Amino acid sequence: MFKIAARNFLRNWKISVLVILGTMIATMLIVGALSLNDSVNSWFEKKIENNFGKIDLILKDKSDSFFFPKPLDVKFVSEYLEKMKKEKIVKDYTYAALVSARVKVNKQFFDIFAIGYDDDFIRFTQKNYNGVVISRDFVKTLSLTQNSTVTLITMSGKHIIKIDYVGLQEFNFRGETAMTNGSVFMPWSLIKKYRLYTFNAPNIFFISLSLPVEKHRDIAEKISKDLGVRVVATKYELRYSPLNKVIGYLFLGFSGFALLSSFLFISNFFGVLAEDRRRTFGILRAIGFSKFQIASVLFVEGTMYLIASAGVGAFAGIYFGKYLLTLVNRIPAVLASETALTEKISHVITLKTIFVGGIFSIILPVLILLMRSKSFSKLSPVVLLSDAEILPRKFLKYLFLLLPLITLSVDPYYALIVSIMIIPIFLKNNLLQLLSGSLVLVLSYFILGTGGRWGYLSRAGFFLIGSVYIVFGLVPYLKKYLKRYIKVSTILALSYIEKQKWRNFVVFLVYSVITLVILLTAVLPTSIFTYINNKLQTGILGYNFLIVENPLKIFFSGDYYTKNSEFTSLFEDIVNIQLVNGKVGSKEGVFILSNEEILKSLKLGNKNIEAKLYDVVGSSRVFSKKGMVDVILKGVLPGISGKVKETFNVIDTYDPRELVVPFDGIILYDKKISGSLRGYAGIVRNFEAAKKAKNIVYERFDGPIFVTEELDKIFSSIRHFVNIAIQLFYFGFVSGFSGLTIVSIKNVYSRKRIVGSLKAIGVMKKEIFGFFLLEALIIVTMAILTALIAATFITIDLTSVITSELPDFSIVIPWGQLSLIIIGVYAITIIFTLYPANLAQKINPSDAIRVYD
Repeated sequence: MFKIAARNFLRNWKISVLVILGTMIATMLIVGALSLNDSVNSWFEKKIENNFGKIDLILKDKSDSFFFPKPLDVKFVSEYLEKMKKEKIVKDYTYAALVSARVKVNKQFFDIFAIGYDDDFIRFTQKNYNGVVISRDFVKTLSLTQNSTVTLITMSGKHIIKIDYVGLQEFNFRGETAMTNGSVFMPWSLIKKYRLYTFNAPNIFFISLSLPVEKHRDIAEKISKDLGVRVVATKYELRYSPLNKVIGYLFLGFSGFALLSSFLFISNFFGVLAEDRRRTFGILRAIGFSKFQIASVLFVEGTMYLIASAGVGAFAGIYFGKYLLTLVNRIPAVLASETALTEKISHVITLKTIFVGGIFSIILPVLILLMRSKSFSKLSPVVLLSDAEILPRKFLKYLFLLLPLITLSVDPYYALIVSIMIIPIFLKNNLLQLLSGSLVLVLSYFILGTGGRWGYLSRAGFFLIGSVYIVFGLVPYLKKYLKRYIKVSTILALSYIEKQKWRNFVVFLVYSVITLVILLTAVLPTSIFTYINNKLQTGILGYNFLIVENPLKIFFSGDYYTKNSEFTSLFEDIVNIQLVNGKVGSKEGVFILSNEEILKSLKLGNKNIEAKLYDVVGSSRVFSKKGMVDVILKGVLPGISGKVKETFNVIDTYDPRELVVPFDGIILYDKKISGSLRGYAGIVRNFEAAKKAKNIVYERFDGPIFVTEELDKIFSSIRHFVNIAIQLFYFGFVSGFSGLTIVSIKNVYSRKRIVGSLKAIGVMKKEIFGFFLLEALIIVTMAILTALIAATFITIDLTSVITSELPDFSIVIPWGQLSLIIIGVYAITIIFTLYPANLAQKINPSDAIRVYD
């Protein structure tokens, strides 16, 4: 049995290469994606080692925020932690003052933490530092060294500070998640001198535990509950973060269609393999081989293909994982702000991942092979030695009867569609198949835009299956119509496609699904990009540059930005704004307050606004009608916000979904609300001017937002993810093309006598060549036609879903890109079919039709 299987595997090495190429895709994708999990795990472990040291828990007051630190009761917290030390739960603890800060290095600005430490912190860390310490990661990334200087930006101005030490472990602290730029540590007296921290008590405790990391979260929750504070288990959150697994699984999700096409190819190949060996197995059965032996020969040969493909795929997966990681590493650079340092994850892959990925990728194929081998071995020698087509076992199709019953429990209407959809599986009739496909499309069309994500996915499946039924149902009618007008080779191609539906169906389905997805990823992102481009032009309410004043400076700020002529010269227009919370009756919203100057450049769709003080242009979500209304205004900053009740005149309403940021109202109001987030809105068209303006704002310890640039980052990130998805989808075509080539080669050998007869009666070589090429192209044409029909309905459905949230969104069809996709599919199909078509035209008629006595 092993000898026969090995002989077949080695003798047909050309087909073996094609099979390995088609089946390795699944292993490569799984191993490559899972290697991302290894890389992230390793990255997090290094962060645990390098950025925390003894810090296991971080304790803060629940109301402590980025802008407003909240001092802790040191005596109360310390007494509690001392009790836990006696219980051998807490090993050690210390406290510090932690606030947000900004430094300037080489004309660049970076947001970091400023941490005030004392002798107890030195005792906790066991580091002999005395002076300014900056995180090693921060220093290393910016090529700084000990004794280098940086400019510290504070509320009291700029200060030049010298790096006395490069901090390790606890002094390399980068926030609770170890993802921030880093920290600058200063003695408590120095941090107060620079007015970075104005309280006498600390606002953060660092705690070291005596328990293993897996128990840290439970201790954190206990402390939080007992003291009423916020406690973060830093090392636990990193080690057991969902992100450790999510990235790899996310890419596996993107690879879903490619994996599906690979498994479909495997199933189809095993069917082709069984048919190719049927005459040999028929003879073996006739001379006494048992069913078990026949099944074993087929199973062993198939396993050889799977082991070879898994080995090649696992090896390719290592390099594929590296490539995927380069795509992942580009994401922070696309999304990060100018004040953030980006990191790169190093590629790591474990033997466990290679082994698990390889095994997992062949579990389903092995099950398919077992079923094929068992089913094939049950055929009698008479059937094996005949030319009768071997169809799937009949009992399998009765499993489809469960689908309407399952769907009925969810939605009776969907159950009706599923019932109509499975009729052609039981009743073989071309007209019935056409009618079924048409009804599925029509009934699905009536429920466009309804239901949630599962409803949308279900309809997408209905549209695809309905399109498949229609296209396959048209083949016999098309053949009958074309008989009078086209060459015999075309009729023969259509006849074989109709006759061998099951063999061609898998290749057709792979092409259909992958082409459908690629068409959708061309249409939808183009529409999204166009939509974002339009928003880039309008910015936020017509303004594209925002300045958020640091709330820490709220009692010291003036109107610097509007009174400084050098600064205002960078803008076409700049106005004061306030961001507040508002309440109208029982409805709450977020409002922008400004004076009448905002009207000069204000854009709210197509509305022409003429307003005055105490007028409101509000969202239809909050304001049900125009006219006078009482509004309670309250600042957004915790602890210092007061309430003001005012009566305003609502002069117009708008749909907030049409705005980039869905504010609930623009109120003309020139009084300052305590606790409001204050700032400015401006218009700047020149990127150099915007850069200069941002640097001025950074130096004043405020926050600039160049809206055009930020939206462009969103645009770029969407485009980046779309490109990743498309690249992963393309791998599905490798399985499709390999499957098409194998089926074509099989067709050459199975039709050898027919081809020989055609050549013997005078049919030219080029016509034989064209016949096999045409058959492949017809299959691909059917697949593309199916994908186009399904894509049209799915796009209409998705448009209705999107416009319910974004009324001004519209679909844009990139005709040029769609044409290139279709031309590319045809071109690669021709390339992959050239070899079997060439084999066919070289068949010798005298050998092909010879009958041996």
